[in-house]
Amino acid sequence: MDAVIGFLSTLTSAISNCALYSREHVSVDECTRKCLSILEKVLADSTSLEIMLIDDDLIVNKASFKEIGLQTTNLRKRIKRKGLSRIEFLPGVTYDELRTFIPEIVEVDRKIPDFPHIKTGVLEIRTEDAAGAEGVADEDAMGYLTEKIAEVKEIYKDIVRNKRVNVGGMSRAMENLAAGFSMRTNILDLLGYAASREEYTYIHATNVSALSIFQMRTLGVSDKMFLRDIGLAGLLHDIGKLKISREVLGKKAALSEKEWEEVRLHPVYGARILSSLAGLPPLCSIVAYQHHIQFDGKGYPKPELSSMRQHICSQVVAIADCFDALRSARPYKRGLEMKEIFPLMQKDSVRAFNPFLLKNFMYRVHKTLA
Repeated sequence: MDAVIGFLSTLTSAISNCALYSREHVSVDECTRKCLSILEKVLADSTSLEIMLIDDDLIVNKASFKEIGLQTTNLRKRIKRKGLSRIEFLPGVTYDELRTFIPEIVEVDRKIPDFPHIKTGVLEIRTEDAAGAEGVADEDAMGYLTEKIAEVKEIYKDIVRNKRVNVGGMSRAMENLAAGFSMRTNILDLLGYAASREEYTYIHATNVSALSIFQMRTLGVSDKMFLRDIGLAGLLHDIGKLKISREVLGKKAALSEKEWEEVRLHPVYGARILSSLAGLPPLCSIVAYQHHIQFDGKGYPKPELSSMRQHICSQVVAIADCFDALRSARPYKRGLEMKEIFPLMQKDSVRAFNPFLLKNFMYRVHKTLA
């Protein structure tokens, strides 16, 4: 993590010096060499270093770096001004590539050239009707997804019943599921409905997983490992509820304050469980802890953490979690119709949800209904 922060800081300094002085200035050369040295260390332990800009969140190798400081703020502005939303550095990147790439970020009105080991692009994000028709998902693809969702559902059912997690099997199943998603996926046809309390536990988890992958695909994210990780995080977001008493979770009447206190601990329990499991991506425990921390910083588990900013993946899962909870019938409430769900979620926009992500999610689900 420190090496990545060092790379971001040095890269920003190189770009800033190039803009302030000139591309030939000695300070640019010094920063470039230092930048390359750090980058080589990062890439020694990774297949790439990927920077993505999603709604002003700087995501580096799947981790949010928005709150690191002024350096990342300046880097976000530079990348955004250039019209980019994705930069990927691959092993083998040379000094000459980096020395040419840095000045190109400064030149706003010029198309960035191709580099052998530096890939740039724009995430395809469409939230308006002008985006055009996308067609209908292929029947074979939907059949494949239905089959893979059933596999994931069975895996989570086994977790609930036997209180054990087969990390390897779950990861492989999620990778297979994620591989079948596209921006044309008819997501509503893939969601299940629960007929009992026990069914709700694993069907809701599977639905949230699918909805989270779906939204990431609609944002233009295609990296299979990233989609697998967000799918796993969605599937396991409520695993802490396994430590909450069945009487409380299945209660039809209103919960007492003491019972609510118990329920509000499930993100803590979930983060503890998941952080102890070898082989799971760290994103799973982050999302388990944060999925009830709202976009405005409020929510739970702990009031003293009210200033904590959600990871963008936690924001994605929070939207999926709320959407599926509203559409699902529970012992204490009826399932809502689609025309009722989005007005309720919009009411909480800005306070509870990332407005950009909610807008995108609503648009994509409406496209499914059309």
